[in-house]
Amino acid sequence: MLASPAAAQTSEDYVVRFTGFLGDLRLPAADVRADLMAVNDDTAQIAIAMNEEATASFALFTKTHVNQSVTYFVCGEQFQSITMQAPIDTGFMLTDALALDRATAMVDALNGLGDCPE
Repeated sequence: MLASPAAAQTSEDYVVRFTGFLGDLRLPAADVRADLMAVNDDTAQIAIAMNEEATASFALFTKTHVNQSVTYFVCGEQFQSITMQAPIDTGFMLTDALALDRATAMVDALNGLGDCPE
């Protein structure tokens, strides 16, 4: 089960989660790699790349949720809900911008280098 945002998640927990009307997809840090994108003095986005198995699972999840609303979470933090327009088979995603220090800590957690920030 996914830890609440108030409890720090370890790199062994499911650090990326997609949830929709027809189910959830949960990915542990071992299935993803992350880096900072669109970095400026105060904020950055997180670019997430999934491994081959996670990419296949994500493609199936998005195919199942075409024309459905999907919410995604990284390290327990909820990001915007999006409506799937078409299946996504690239295995890549990008978060909204967030505070640079928080984004950096989340990238470390996604890369298995620490726990998710509280």
